[in-house]
Amino acid sequence: MTRALAIADGIDRLTRLAGRLAAALLLALVALVFFNVFGRYVIGGSPVWAQELEWHLMAPIALLGITVLMLENGHVRVDMVFERLPERARHALDLFSMLVGAVIALLLIKYSLGFVDSAWSIREGSPDPGGLPGRWLLKGMIPVAFGLFALQCLANAIRHAAALRGRGA
Repeated sequence: MTRALAIADGIDRLTRLAGRLAAALLLALVALVFFNVFGRYVIGGSPVWAQELEWHLMAPIALLGITVLMLENGHVRVDMVFERLPERARHALDLFSMLVGAVIALLLIKYSLGFVDSAWSIREGSPDPGGLPGRWLLKGMIPVAFGLFALQCLANAIRHAAALRGRGA
């Protein structure tokens, strides 16, 4: 179990790194939105590529952010019921939900691969004149982010299993 907990710690470090990347992208997004609003209302327009870049930044922020929420135990659940359960029941419920979350993430990876492969094979870009050419890179984030999500669910499951065995969470 000690080795499994060390693996969980490594996954947590990877998730924290992804969280820092998402935070940096969020700062870039705020600056970009300011630029676009300023351009639209002061200069009279903003380029198509800058407007598309907003959602090119938003998608990885959201995809990476869900993993960070799992690390920080910020995911949604019915806390008023959950908090009334005995500690072992909470760990068992969390263990079950983390395993289900990992399976769902793996299914999302499986079913997104055709979509991603299609975008990568044609090097999909924006259909709009002046749009961004790298839409295929953005779509490639889907299996990567859900892979990280599955890993974080696994790390959380390891901790809850350890807690159930009396080895701390």
